[in-house]
Amino acid sequence: MKISQVAAREIYDSRGWPTIQCTIILDDGSTVTSSVPTGLSRGRHEAYELRDGGKRLWGRGVLRAVENIELVIAPALIGKEPNGPTMDILMLDEDGTTDKSHLGANTLLAVSMAVYKAQALAEKIELYELIAYLVGAETITMPFPQFNLINGGAHADTTMQIQEFLLVPAGASNFRAAMELCVTVFHELKNVLHKHGKSTAVGDEGGFAPQGVSDQQALAFLYEAIERVSQEGSNSVIALDVAASQFYDRETGLYKFGGADLKTAELIDVYRKLMGEYPIFSLEDPLAEDDWDGWRFMKKEMGGDVQMVGDDLFATNFHRIEKGIKDNISTAAIIKPNQIGTITETLQAIQLCKNNDLDVIISHRSGDTEETFIADLAVGTSAGQIKAGGCSRGERLAKYNRLLTIEDTLLGLQED
Repeated sequence: MKISQVAAREIYDSRGWPTIQCTIILDDGSTVTSSVPTGLSRGRHEAYELRDGGKRLWGRGVLRAVENIELVIAPALIGKEPNGPTMDILMLDEDGTTDKSHLGANTLLAVSMAVYKAQALAEKIELYELIAYLVGAETITMPFPQFNLINGGAHADTTMQIQEFLLVPAGASNFRAAMELCVTVFHELKNVLHKHGKSTAVGDEGGFAPQGVSDQQALAFLYEAIERVSQEGSNSVIALDVAASQFYDRETGLYKFGGADLKTAELIDVYRKLMGEYPIFSLEDPLAEDDWDGWRFMKKEMGGDVQMVGDDLFATNFHRIEKGIKDNISTAAIIKPNQIGTITETLQAIQLCKNNDLDVIISHRSGDTEETFIADLAVGTSAGQIKAGGCSRGERLAKYNRLLTIEDTLLGLQED
């Protein structure tokens, strides 16, 4: 089957801001559609997100991206069989920049995801099967989820500086069991917050965003909920996305955290104290994206005690990940396709991590859509871990429900 039409449109993400949707129609009339997420706490090293500027929609429109897809990219794809890697290279050549600033990373990703979906459809296989084939995987595994149960930082209008408080159901026997456990903790956390007189409104990523709560209190509430529903063998642990770049002062080199100006070593001591009080398994972006010396020091001091995760640090960028591996400054990397621009580059980044024993965590963005591509990406690459948000909001549950479907398929429980 060949591509007969490529169409794009401006739609809206989970925060009500514009984003891009791309539809590819094959010559047999079948269609696939993709849509692009948008991050709020964007790292300085992410690829360029193309916006219209001007007064319309506060400059956040994406009609220029739509035009790029339909007038620049589409003519080069129409009449050809869909092939993800080949067509990604074609688009990268057309863009011709290192940061995707000509066509826009969001523009490229909309088309890239759609082409990969079209290729899977044309070859009559599941998307995760295509991805597994392209990365040379003989077997695939389901990811362990990190569920975002409390939203802080840039993702919620609260006083918490830590951006995400996450539950990792490490003892769950399969994804369905992990989902059931986390949903139970989520609803128990709601009861805990009510007991303490706190709001149960939710933030951008589907976790609770209680007002007037400190980071320490948020941890205590989450831990109380975990303890209330603890089961033999559940072994739930906590992960934190600190997003330290958000409170790092580049001029002074200090971290403005907890009402104090802290040196790197002092902030690390804060983490040590929290880890002594709570079962914290993972720290994402515990230091700023360009504090390389601090990351080296922390890895030496704590690398064996906690999963150290780079997100803003790496920005799904092959060269930054390569530098991080060479400098031995983390134990895991967040992978977000829209940080880099194409699925082919995303797969290259994942393979670089896996080939160098750097754990991989596939992640959504705070402004997201019902797009489920990252669920198939996590399974097809056997990434090991996934972050898709909390246990509320449709754009978050869409990813988890897709993973439930994939697991049933792999277990042979779903009818053809």
